[in-house]
Amino acid sequence: MTATSFAAGGYRFTPGRQFSGGIAAEPGFALRRVRFRKPLPLAQGLAAARAILDAAGRPPEALAACELRSPRPLPIAEFIAFNETYLAALRAQGFTAEAPYPIGRSNLTPILAPPAEVVLFAVTFTVPAQDAGGVDFFISGKPENRAAPSFEEGIVGGADVSPAGLRLKAEYVMGELRARMAELGVEEGRVTGAQAYTIHPLEPVLEIVTGRLPLAWGGLTLVPAHPPVTGLAFEVDLRSVSEEILA
Repeated sequence: MTATSFAAGGYRFTPGRQFSGGIAAEPGFALRRVRFRKPLPLAQGLAAARAILDAAGRPPEALAACELRSPRPLPIAEFIAFNETYLAALRAQGFTAEAPYPIGRSNLTPILAPPAEVVLFAVTFTVPAQDAGGVDFFISGKPENRAAPSFEEGIVGGADVSPAGLRLKAEYVMGELRARMAELGVEEGRVTGAQAYTIHPLEPVLEIVTGRLPLAWGGLTLVPAHPPVTGLAFEVDLRSVSEEILA
């Protein structure tokens, strides 16, 4: 396990750029996911999230993950610029938004009824566990890009979205998600939910996604959507939470 502890929030995380690769509750804590019945514009949503944490008696540092919905995919430069706006919105509500950026995140651009602006779809935060705790986790959305001299060069499978190309992308994504779980020291068998974002048929990669994790019983949610950056075609996030509620 090579994760970084964030004691103030009751969780550990894998460092990343502007948001972490994933988080895991520390012993004594569990995760609570709150999904908004009607997703709220980002600033308004984060204000609502702060009120939810306050009502639960949790400090702002307990915010562990945000799930966003965006109007359209952005070129990589615009996406990085948006992330600065996102961090400023977190800071405005007192949430942790400084390097090494512990809060996890997923972001997608739905093709059905896309929002007019970036909205907050759900948040996850730590709460005192009813038992020993320390088993819940959230793995941030991971698309098929790896480090490379340019963003385009790092897209696994390039622009190939044939069944063979999608399988190549899915193999990479699922390998990265499993690596993040290993870094966090969590059990793959505890996954309670997974979301795949793609506009392409899921059948060519279904066995790859469900076969790499014990999802056959819990299922996989397909969101007809683009990943948030132009040029990407396939992304997955994972979670294991003790409590999920609607607000």
